[in-house]
Amino acid sequence: MNVLSDRLVNLFGALAVGITDRIKKAAFDPTIPGGGETTAAIVVIGHATGLSIDELGRVLGLSHAGTVRLVDRLVAAGFAVRSKALRGRRAVALMLTEAGETRLSAILQRRNETLSEILSHVSNADRLVLERIAETILAQMSDDAVSALTICRLCDERRCYNCPMDAFGMLESSTHRVDP
Repeated sequence: MNVLSDRLVNLFGALAVGITDRIKKAAFDPTIPGGGETTAAIVVIGHATGLSIDELGRVLGLSHAGTVRLVDRLVAAGFAVRSKALRGRRAVALMLTEAGETRLSAILQRRNETLSEILSHVSNADRLVLERIAETILAQMSDDAVSALTICRLCDERRCYNCPMDAFGMLESSTHRVDP
């Protein structure tokens, strides 16, 4: 019999909220205008160079107008550039600038330090079990490339070989995904 205990469900929910809060706090950069969604946009554009404004909006759950304003802030801050997309006459491809890449590295470094500190209290054996459990759960949480990238919008893809989200493919407009 496979019965979830009320305690496990509650602990899992509290864990998810606690980790999310710490990731958001670590990834937040007060020098970037627009807060958390701007930070997430930098990571997403880094994951999927060349994605369109529409795709970025779908990943971040923003309206088209909201996404355009977000991209305007990134461009004005010197973190991203718009270029002509490979597909579609009116489509725009988004890419990080050198300053955006530098900011991306700093965001991901703070995120990784925060998560490493949390996991440092877990034994090596339990970490291996946790890794398998996380893979199993993540593989069931997505239906397509957009929802996969939404889940991974603050991930460090350079450190996630054999990512369970790779099974969902890339966004149509992105030109690459970095795999080690």
